[in-house]
Order: sequence, then structure tokens, then C-alpha cells
Amino acid sequence: MGVYKPKGSKVWWMSYTHLGRPYRKNTGASNKKLAERIFHKTKNELAESKHFPVQQEDTISFDQMMQRYLEEIVPDKAPSTQGDEQRFAKTLTQFFGGNLLIQITPDLVAQYKQERRRMYAAKWQRRLKKKSKVKIKAEQGKDFGKRTINRELGLLSAVFNQAIKVWRYCNFNPVSCVKREKENKRVKFFTDEDFGKIFDHLSDWVQPLVLLAKNTGLRRANIVNLKWSQVNLSQRVIVLEAEVMKNSTSLGLPLNDQAMQVIVAQKAKRIRPICQVYVFSKQNGEPYTGWGVTRAFKRACRKAGTPDYRFHDLRHDFCSQLVQKGVDLYAVKELAGHSEISTTQRYAHLSPDRLRKAVEVLDFHAVSKKPKKDLQQLP
Repeated sequence: MGVYKPKGSKVWWMSYTHLGRPYRKNTGASNKKLAERIFHKTKNELAESKHFPVQQEDTISFDQMMQRYLEEIVPDKAPSTQGDEQRFAKTLTQFFGGNLLIQITPDLVAQYKQERRRMYAAKWQRRLKKKSKVKIKAEQGKDFGKRTINRELGLLSAVFNQAIKVWRYCNFNPVSCVKREKENKRVKFFTDEDFGKIFDHLSDWVQPLVLLAKNTGLRRANIVNLKWSQVNLSQRVIVLEAEVMKNSTSLGLPLNDQAMQVIVAQKAKRIRPICQVYVFSKQNGEPYTGWGVTRAFKRACRKAGTPDYRFHDLRHDFCSQLVQKGVDLYAVKELAGHSEISTTQRYAHLSPDRLRKAVEVLDFHAVSKKPKKDLQQLP
């Protein structure tokens, strides 16, 4: 079994056995080394077909693959993640829809990334014109949209990985060849003066939500949907189940004095039975919307002359303040509910004293007082 050249032939042939049956085929190569490469490649392909089902990338469409992912995988994720991925899937389908999986190449994924860049650049220009009266820096636009593009590519990659490893639709992930956007991880915390100005301009209904977010570091979705069943006042703790957490990991968060004051004040407002479910609710008992809270917070920031702050910066502020006060990074990781320590490490630079104390543990080394030899006397 191998390559051979029949008498009088100008090209090499190959001989092999598959499933107990002998085969002889023309390699079409006049060079022996090339013929051997074709022979070994054929053997590998036959071995793979024996252990793996036949791929369906030339018959399955992108729409079918994405729809199956949305139906089978997404429902098991946190509610906030479900909403994000359904939105990203819609954007991805608008571009890749109608293509077979075999037609989705790394070049096409790169084209998608370039198209999204252009869309966000145009959106930023419209925002500059619309908010010309607001202090907004044009150079901030260089990072505008990068995080969203990366999350869209992340979803696309996850879908292809599922199609490769489980569904056997294809055997190649085209997203793996495309570089992600370089993000500048945002670490922004409030000065006492800035936060005081913003807080003074907040509407009365949103002030307690902002205070709780600043003192717990909870995400906006967890704040607006916080239920009384998740609050234990006797033990001063909020317990969030894995189902409502972004990283699908349960969290037990202790409450400091200010957070306790907010919760107790809200409890005192529970006059009507209709307000028994959510800690923060409207007159009809329904929770506030995340978009409504964000809009109220941004309005206060603009009035305070600090439009660059976002509601999510309250979470950054929580982590930053802990690190600056000497709390261990692993403790911050647990309090913030980060799944990876690498996420928490973005705040490490805010604690230079930690590194200074680390080098101070080194022993003092005595220095020899003998005169140094002249370098010219050395051999």
C-alpha cells in the first residue's frame, strides 16, 4: 500500500485499503513527493470519515444554524444575556443570512467587522451633531462600538463551535482567523464632588437605586429587578440565584450601612400589597425598566456637567473604591461576582501600596565595602 508508477505511466498512482476493500487511484502527479502527499492526505480524510459523521456545511444554512442555537442554547442563559444574544443574532442574520455554512469564510467575517465599524463611525458623527451643545469629545469615538462588535463576533464564534463540536454541521470556525477589536477596558470611578453633583440632579425615584448600585456593585438588571425574596435584612445580605446572574453563578452580597438604609427605607414604603414583590417599583407595582433608569441617570450627569459617566460606572466605582482601600483582589472578585480574576485585575493598578508592601518583605542585603578592582586589571 503506497504510491507506485505503472510501467509506461507518466504519473504516480496510489494503492490503499478502505473498509476491507482495495483501491487504486491516479494521483495525477508526476512528482513522487507530491503523489505521497496526496496519498497521505487521502488516508487522513478516510480515517476522519470513519470516526466523524459527514459534514453538512454545504447543505445547512446560517439561518438554520442560528435558529437552532437560539432555540436550544440561549434559553439556558441568564435573562439579560438572552436579550443581548437575541439582539446580536438579529444583526448577524441581517448580514450572513441566506448563506450556506460553507460560504461563510474568514474574509466574509472580516467584511462584517469592517461594515460594523463604518456603521458605528456614522452613528458617532450623527451623535456629535445631535449633541453639539453637550460637552462630548470627538476623540471618544475611536472606541465607540468596539465592545459591541466583539460581543457579536463572540456570539458568532460560539455558534460555530456548537455546530462543530455537537451538531457536526461543519469542521471549521471562520471567526477564529479574524482578530477582535482592541478594547480599552473602562475603569472609571466617581470623585466625591462629581457624584454629589450628579446625585443632586437625580429624580427622587432613581436616587435609591443609584445609592444601592454604588454600594453593592450590582448590575443594572439586578438592581431594577431586585425582589424582596432576594433580601435578607436580618443577615444584611442580598442573595441572587444563578438564573438571574450574567455569569450564571449565584451571589451572596453583604450590605453596608448605607445600602441597609436604602433597603429599610424602601421597606417602609411597602404600604400597598401591590408593592410586595420588587424592592423598587412604580405605582402599579411593576419594576422600573433598565432603559428608564439609564436615561434618568444620564440626564442628571448632563445637568451636572459630567456627561461621560454611565450607570455601569457605579459598578466600576464599587470595585475601584474597594481596591483603593486595600481590599484583596480575590475578595473584590467574589463581591463583584466576576467569573474570572482577569476581569478584576483591571483595577489592580489602583492599589500601588499593595505592590510597595510586597517588595518591602525582601531581606536587607549587606553590601561589601571592599574597593572594586580596576576593570583594566581584569584578565
